[in-house]
This record gives sequence, structure tokens and C-alpha cells, in this order.
Amino acid sequence: METPSYTLTDKPSFVARYQIEVHPDDLQQVKTENYLFVTVADEFGNDVRCMILSNPTIQRGQAKVSKRCLQRLDPKTKSVFIYATEFQFINRGIPKVDDIKKKFVYASADVIEKYSNNVEIINVKTGFRMKLQLRARKDDTMNKVFINRYHMLLLDIEKDSHSRLVITQSPIDSSSMTRKIIRKVKSFCADTVKVIGNWFIGYRELELRIGYIYPFDESHNVSRIHPNIRKFLGVDENERVVIAYNGKRVKLPILDLDTKHIEEVFKVEDEFTDSHLYIGIPATTRSELDIPNIGTVVKVRRSMKFLLMKHINKLILPIIALWFTIFNFVKADSLENIVKIIILIVTISPIVIFASLSVERSKVK
Repeated sequence: METPSYTLTDKPSFVARYQIEVHPDDLQQVKTENYLFVTVADEFGNDVRCMILSNPTIQRGQAKVSKRCLQRLDPKTKSVFIYATEFQFINRGIPKVDDIKKKFVYASADVIEKYSNNVEIINVKTGFRMKLQLRARKDDTMNKVFINRYHMLLLDIEKDSHSRLVITQSPIDSSSMTRKIIRKVKSFCADTVKVIGNWFIGYRELELRIGYIYPFDESHNVSRIHPNIRKFLGVDENERVVIAYNGKRVKLPILDLDTKHIEEVFKVEDEFTDSHLYIGIPATTRSELDIPNIGTVVKVRRSMKFLLMKHINKLILPIIALWFTIFNFVKADSLENIVKIIILIVTISPIVIFASLSVERSKVK
């Protein structure tokens, strides 16, 4: 069957993402769903990955693409072809109590075989989406992902029993081999520092839903969350948090969301629940993290490096006193004594640092 083409509208849209809009009937013809990514190709061999949305104001057979998407196609392009990404509607399974705290999610083996371990789950009604790392469940279940109630809240499923979840494979990294190696090295270094920092300072990691920030915050590198969530993460106002999505990380100062003006940043349906699931960040940061759309779920934790630097003044005097004491008791007059001094410094200094940071550690442990 020949792939149908769609005539481009006279004017593109000006949203800050790769996006294509078609009539709802054409969406069914493409055999895809709202908020999924498709491949848009022109007759000259150029293609671009775009998020697809239905728009009843667009005539059938036409397509409205964003200006950013149009720049990736040939300037002479008058029509485009749309190729859907493989997906399916997924059923939710109830996880075992022991599995709720794990960093991965169990799924039926047929789902992993089809979409791999790295997938994305999307509520096609609201566009709320989250990436998951799956592990096969050893039973006879089919077409199920065992997500907990918190994930259901993040995806806005519990409020509306008619909402359906779609599962699709996470996009494949098309970067060059050099960039992939650099990214893996950076990720390894960051994970190593994260492990060391967790021992000295500690953190709680929480998944939150991306939202808009107040208009007067857009020109500043800040983020906003509910005061209760800030306390849960163990940070004070203006301290830094690490926001991670799809292998990318940014650090932003955290400010409290004004609970009396929540409706300024998102549509209020359930004020208490939604405000506790929200983190607002500027458009520039969303672009830096490659956030597909508002409602994307990211991981948030406090910056242990920032807290270490913040308390460096408390650490300098104890460390200097320790080293001064070591040099007084062990004279550096031989190679054997120099080795003893190094061993004492390396073994005792971490203990002093660990003790000095006990207040920060107690906030999350």
C-alpha cells in the first residue's frame, strides 16, 4: 500500500519543538496517537523526528509543521510523508510490595522482547510521559507493566479510568561514536561522584512532572517546587538540585512554589496532588534537557557537590587541625614516616568530613 502524502499548510507553527499537526482522521490513517513521535520525510530524502498532535481545525490531507521542523526539510518541500513509530496500548499490573522501591520496573517478557528494556510510557490524553527501565517478570502475564500508584499519579491515570497508556521504545541515540564515548565517561564519573557523595551527604531522589515556571522567572536559572517536596528532598531555598532526564543533567537553585497562586503555572484539577508532583523550570533548561513537552517526568535530587562547597568553611578548620596534629606527632624525616603521614591523612580525613556533615546527612537518612 502506497504511503499517503500530506500537503503542508501555508504557515508553520511556532512552538519550540519538532512538531507536526494533522486532522484527527488523518491521525488514524497514520495509525498513531497524540504525543507520540513519528518520522516526517519530504520527497528529497530529508527526514526529521517530530511529535504528532491532532488538530481539528486543519483540513484533511494537510499537515502543519513547526518552524523548527521545517528547517530540517528541503526549502522546496510542499508535501510530506509521515511514518509512525511502533507502539501499543499497555495494561497496568500491580507490583509486589518488595518491588516498589527498586530503581527498575517489572514488565511481562513479551513487552521487553518487543521494545527492549528502555521504554517510554505515555498518557495519550494528557501527554504526560516517563521513561522506564524494565526487567522481565518471570510468569505467564502478557502485555503488562507493573507500575506503582505513584507512577500512576505522575501519568495522571488514577483520576481518569478512561485514560489509556501507550508504550513505545525510547529513541535510539544517533550521536557519533566519539560523543557516545564522551557521554559514557562523563556518566561514569558523575555516577562515581554520586556514590561517594551519597556516603558523605546522602540524598533522596524523586520523580516529578515538568511544568511551566512563573513568567517573571523565565529569564533566570531557577526552579520551583512545593515547599513540602523541597523539605522531602532535604534542601533549603536557593540550594541547588540536580534535574536529570534521558542521560542529561542540569543544576538549578530551588525556590518555593507560591501555593496561593498555583493556577498561574498549571491547570488546577486536584490542587494538593498536582502541586506535589510538579517542578517548574525555564524554557531554556527544558531545551537543554531535550524535554519533549510539559508533563514529562524527570528525576530530581539535591546537589551533593553544592552542599559540600557550602559547608567547606566548616570543614577547613577540622581538616587543618587534623593535618597539623599528624605532622606534629609524625616527623617527615624519613620515607617510612612520610608514608605513615599519607596513610593517616587518607584514612582519618574522610572520617572528619563524614562527622562534620552529619547535620546535612540527617535530613535524608
